[in-house]
Amino acid sequence: MSEKKYLWTKAGEETTRVGLTKVGQEALGKVKFVDLPILGHDIKVGDSTGEVEAQKAVVELQSPIAGKIVKVNDKLTDNPELLNGSEEDAWLFEVNN
Repeated sequence: MSEKKYLWTKAGEETTRVGLTKVGQEALGKVKFVDLPILGHDIKVGDSTGEVEAQKAVVELQSPIAGKIVKVNDKLTDNPELLNGSEEDAWLFEVNN
């Protein structure tokens, strides 16, 4: 799931947030489990940043950006279905700019 149409990025002042697009949500179906990246890890474009297990597929997420993981969406651990909501709520992690 490395295609840019499945993951969005939103640059802020200090971090860039990565999330699942509506197209990605539709391709996966109902999300059942999310494995998020580890805080503090440096990643490059294309690096594995976790996994999403859903109704239609299990996919390895590949980062669309490079940086250090500085925040993850902890809410997804107990509520992976948040990835099936609005794109704004369907964020996965943030890296430093």
